[in-house]
Amino acid sequence: MIIDDHEAIIEMMTPIIESMPGYVVVGHAMDHEQAIQVSRREHPDLLVLDLVLQNDSGLSLLAAVRRACPLVRVLVFSGNIWSATLRGALAAGVHGVVEKMASLAEFRTALQAVSDGRIYFSPFVSEQLKNLIYRRATAIKPPVPLSPREKDVLRHLAEGFTAKEVAVKLGISSYTVANHRSNLMRKIGLRGVAQISLYAAQIGLTGDTTAHTDVAVK
Repeated sequence: MIIDDHEAIIEMMTPIIESMPGYVVVGHAMDHEQAIQVSRREHPDLLVLDLVLQNDSGLSLLAAVRRACPLVRVLVFSGNIWSATLRGALAAGVHGVVEKMASLAEFRTALQAVSDGRIYFSPFVSEQLKNLIYRRATAIKPPVPLSPREKDVLRHLAEGFTAKEVAVKLGISSYTVANHRSNLMRKIGLRGVAQISLYAAQIGLTGDTTAHTDVAVK
């Protein structure tokens, strides 16, 4: 089963997966309702999951699928793999993570590994994990006072949304989002989206991304 909010991705991935011996795509979903319907009807053994969807959270859809299929194995195939989203995926118990920038050979290797009962992280994701563990070993920056709007912007940026997407979700201009982002980076004293994402997870803005973190990264 494939969960992705881009129909073109689903149409491209289906023949790629079905070209592998023993694999059949039994269904796909682009939102919460479809995910529940397909999982209840088809009981998939393996789920290929995009983490960041336009109108929903990939981890939220994963929880819905698991209620119907508790033993489903999960390969994250996503273009938004930052520290916060990776922490959330690990806490949710996914079995593999590959970025959409990876080659098809890498994707096939990951799919086969997860299907065989193994854990698989692409080289890019493995490097992200190393950085995540390293940052956990350093002192956590104390939280600084943030306005409700700054917290909203920070949370959405940490979840991997672009400034334009955040603007749409919050009903503000992209220029305003860019200003908030600049102010946040100045206030927090960090640079780069990855560091901001980790900070958001540390102060509890990203919900489940901070749950069971100690277990997830060990």
